[in-house]
Amino acid sequence: MPTAMQAKLLRVLEEGEVERIGSSKPTAVDVRVVVATHRNLEQLVESGVFRRDLYHRVVVFPVQLPPLRQRREDLPALVGHFAGQVSAQNGWKPVGFAPAAIEALQEYAWPGNIRELRNVLERLLLLADSEVTAEDVRLALPAVRPSANPSPASGSAEHESLAQRVLAYERAIVLAELERHGRHITQTARALGLERSHLYKKCQQLGIDLQHLPGHVD
Repeated sequence: MPTAMQAKLLRVLEEGEVERIGSSKPTAVDVRVVVATHRNLEQLVESGVFRRDLYHRVVVFPVQLPPLRQRREDLPALVGHFAGQVSAQNGWKPVGFAPAAIEALQEYAWPGNIRELRNVLERLLLLADSEVTAEDVRLALPAVRPSANPSPASGSAEHESLAQRVLAYERAIVLAELERHGRHITQTARALGLERSHLYKKCQQLGIDLQHLPGHVD
């Protein structure tokens, strides 16, 4: 959030008033504000990027939401919610999930958290006929599944940073999907829940030269 916008938000929270565009006087508002972020606000305050007074105004009752891989017991409820949402949005007939399918979903590490879960569920609803099975889940998920507690493959890996390990896992997943789809770029992008342009950017970031992959197809 730009610094100027932070100042405006702080004023609204302190005074309970907003000034509408074109209005000559403020309007009183009675609202409850929920702030969400994936960034470390304390570090941003120390670096001067986020206002300290606004930080203390919004951090009244902080809630830390752990990643999906650390709360897999929530999967059944989340699957039901998003499956119903996707079906309603697309006008699809509701489809059930076999117990083994739910277990297969719970075994996956979900590096993309809720957004990845929703994309996978939409893919599953497209694949399934009457009920989503464990085999459907296996086909919908990446061929290489990062573990929630990966073990270093070698002594040198022990000294890799978290970012390096994440990039290594991402590279393995993308390469596995390319192989599974016969190096077909469009199909691989669809399987990963990405736009083609995003897949090209991701491959460039991961050091994967798509143009020189043997047998690659756009």
